Amino acid sequence: MLFDIDDTLIDLATAARDGFLRLGAGHLAGVPDADRRRAADGFAADAPGLYERYMTGELTFREQRLGRLRHAYAQVGGPVLDEAELSAWNEGYELALRAAWRPFDDVHPCLDELDRIGLPYGAVTNNVHDYQRAKLDLSGLGRIAVLVGSDTAGAPKPDPRPFRAGARMLGTRPEHTAYVGDNPVNDVRGARDAGLIAVLLDRTAAHAPPIAAEAHHAISTLAELSGIVRGSARAADFGIAPGVG
Repeated sequence: MLFDIDDTLIDLATAARDGFLRLGAGHLAGVPDADRRRAADGFAADAPGLYERYMTGELTFREQRLGRLRHAYAQVGGPVLDEAELSAWNEGYELALRAAWRPFDDVHPCLDELDRIGLPYGAVTNNVHDYQRAKLDLSGLGRIAVLVGSDTAGAPKPDPRPFRAGARMLGTRPEHTAYVGDNPVNDVRGARDAGLIAVLLDRTAAHAPPIAAEAHHAISTLAELSGIVRGSARAADFGIAPGVG
């Protein structure tokens, strides 16, 4: 079993919104609360689509983050920050973000169940290995030992290489390995194209049925993974002998 990290295992969106609001409190003091929340939502969701440009190498990690900040401020009439102000914001935001990284409530129970039945697991992420290793450790998910970063795989998702690298590190065949993620393209389509079992985690019912239909399975909580693993096709899908666990 392989997992995406951001907004699958770790509630990055909440951490990003909270960090944005904390660091932007002074800059957006005169902005109505509803507009500040709208700006925070747009920042967390990457409304201008800059993270993908970071993944392609067009922007640095810092450039995509500060580009999202500028876009969010511009949407609500916030100030234009100079370079010193941007650097101070970025440093403060990173500290706030790291302090706020938390797994979703269903993560540890899910991993406990996988441990109990002996199903190996890991993570494949669209960020660099060392940053995501720190994220897992700081959020209390150090138990996830197998980690594939976009840098160590040689390409980001949805390229097949990260998924296949994860399966190799687990010691499993791709067709016996599930990949769980929240992004229909990077996670679901990428996993399918790499020959894995694609599981869409749609916590907020954000994806219409035609999108969810691309996944082999669609779930709203990680608690539902147990039913997939224990289903009638479990032995064929996951390469585990019937009756184990």
